[in-house]
Amino acid sequence: MSIKFACIEDFYQPHYRLLPFRFSKLDAKRYFISTDYGEWVCLTSEQLSVLVNKKEITDKKLYYELRSKHIIINDEALDPIPLLASKYKTKKAFLENFAQLHIFVLTVRCNNSCIYCQASRKSCQSDSSCFDMSEAVLDSSIDMALSMPSSTLTLEFQGGESTLTMPLVRRAVERVQQKNTAKEIQFVLCTNLCDVNDDDINFLIEHNFSISTSLDGPQSLHNANRKFSKAGAWEALTATLRHIKQKNAFDKVSALMTTTRESLGLHEEIIDEYIRHGFSSIFIRELNPYGFAQKYFNKIGYPTDAFLAFYEKCLDYIIQLNKDGQPFRESYASLIVKKLVTPWATGFVDLQSPCGAGFGVILYNYDGNIYPSDESRMMAETGDQHFNMGNVLTSTRAELFLGPVMQELALAGVNESLPVCSDCAYAPYCGADPVRRYQVTGTPYGRPGKDDFCYKNQNIIKMIIKKLTSGDSQTRHILLQWGLQ
Repeated sequence: MSIKFACIEDFYQPHYRLLPFRFSKLDAKRYFISTDYGEWVCLTSEQLSVLVNKKEITDKKLYYELRSKHIIINDEALDPIPLLASKYKTKKAFLENFAQLHIFVLTVRCNNSCIYCQASRKSCQSDSSCFDMSEAVLDSSIDMALSMPSSTLTLEFQGGESTLTMPLVRRAVERVQQKNTAKEIQFVLCTNLCDVNDDDINFLIEHNFSISTSLDGPQSLHNANRKFSKAGAWEALTATLRHIKQKNAFDKVSALMTTTRESLGLHEEIIDEYIRHGFSSIFIRELNPYGFAQKYFNKIGYPTDAFLAFYEKCLDYIIQLNKDGQPFRESYASLIVKKLVTPWATGFVDLQSPCGAGFGVILYNYDGNIYPSDESRMMAETGDQHFNMGNVLTSTRAELFLGPVMQELALAGVNESLPVCSDCAYAPYCGADPVRRYQVTGTPYGRPGKDDFCYKNQNIIKMIIKKLTSGDSQTRHILLQWGLQ
């Protein structure tokens, strides 16, 4: 018996029903259409008018695309809700196991002096008993993290400068080894790499640590931003990077850059510096409005439009490098492309809804206080304890994770229910950041559609969509590769 498949024309029907979608202006000629479960398409104003008025779609290729993406449905189709619910659940899978990233601020002492320091650091000569985490706080914090429901956890140690407290890092690893029975643990150390001895490097390699450091660009720029002792930090950092390469462990190192006003004219030099040191990607990061970065914003800051112009120059230069045979990625663009072209969520808490703060990350401060994010801890260091969830030594789990801070984040951190965001077609690829919005506007709800967080993210997402849909074939191929890595 032979089986015959229906012709594609058999699936075409002039009459159809609409399934829920949003639309927002993409450019002068096109609208961006998206669904809660991650499907999207770009339409002209004429095509959108036909769609919303449920007129016959004569362009059959477009008709089949809209049907396949569950933007329209015909009367005879099977109930789409189970399939769409499965897609939506996949997009929100990061919620299933609660917070998987646990940050331990071991000290606020630091051996660098950075012009944009977000944490208002203390001198490395400061009293360690006042500004370092105690063993009791560390032990209780590790135990709290291990009690989380997720089978995989990332434990990130930072400061200040984390390597000033390497005995605490060693103790934390030992306690995890003693207490952990079944969880997969990834260790991360955030460090400026300016003063790390050989024994400590060997320990980090032995225990498979990922190392996150800072590199703002070429020597003059990095040294202008970050001071070490009486000199710039670039020399000490790059010497340690060479040492790690000699140990064949450079693949465990990643770097972040922070964009200051001086960076804006140096996009090629910054990216070339990363490539020269052997990095395969860069995260183009703007200034955050916390700590010294806020205090000195009139000296080192810039309008959001200036950052967006800088970001696009960086992105275009990186794409051209790839076309010329130099593989290299911009990490933020890669995350957005992944959200656009795959069914999977990303682990990047800044692009999550519900927000990453509290739901994706928990931070244990050196004094035992617990916060839903690094940024909320930075605010506390400068006097605002609005997001203090409690203390690891005195608060119960219910007080910490069901208390007023988490309740507020649950209300203000879901962009599907925020005004303006709930109608924005870019919302499924963006995130919610009530901590930043509180810092900038005085309310965790912010001013969706008008505040800088929304403006920056929406314009970067639009920028990437345009390159995906209107760029040449090489550009599209490069971006798709980033999203699938």
